[in-house]
Amino acid sequence: MYFIRLAIKTMKTNQFLGLVVFSLLFVYCGSQVKTTNPKEKDLTNYRTYAYLPNTGFNTAKMESNQDINKVVLETVNRNMKNAGYALDTENPDLLVLINSTTSIEQNQHTDAAYASYPYDPGVTAVSPLYSNYFYPGFANFGPITGYDVNTYQYQEGAVDINLVDSKTKELVWSGQTSGAIVNAANLKAQEELINQIFSEFPIFQDKSKK
Repeated sequence: MYFIRLAIKTMKTNQFLGLVVFSLLFVYCGSQVKTTNPKEKDLTNYRTYAYLPNTGFNTAKMESNQDINKVVLETVNRNMKNAGYALDTENPDLLVLINSTTSIEQNQHTDAAYASYPYDPGVTAVSPLYSNYFYPGFANFGPITGYDVNTYQYQEGAVDINLVDSKTKELVWSGQTSGAIVNAANLKAQEELINQIFSEFPIFQDKSKK
């Protein structure tokens, strides 16, 4: 009987470990990061940042969970501060634009109740998610050089983080997950995906070499 109980216990343990491995593969399989620095700007020349509000950043539609949006924004915020930038909503050097989609077909369809990039005249309400972080002059910001919302392609559920020079309106850095962050049931896993993007950020890359 002892050996039978031991065999059953071993089988249950193996089944549990199998489920853990499967869950991790579901979250991370194919979750690679791609970053670009199109203008090859020295990002240490910037000191402050704020956000361009964007309801195109709407991963909650799939999961019906606002914690996903909150985790993404808070993780971006923490990485920006760790890179040496200070939040300044009135006169930011950099503007952060976050985009996400629950499907490629939906990347042009955002909630008109809140401002989303590119900004439509008359839509000035900002999602509460951005209440403490957004740049108040967003409505008149105009087009971003190097960022084309009409042709940008997203994998389902991927997150795209863009840093824009507030003076020249040029895209100076962007990073994307190629894996679907909204499929990650674990909030910690979502945080790690954003951290993976910022691990390729030039300032952090330079620090790791020292």
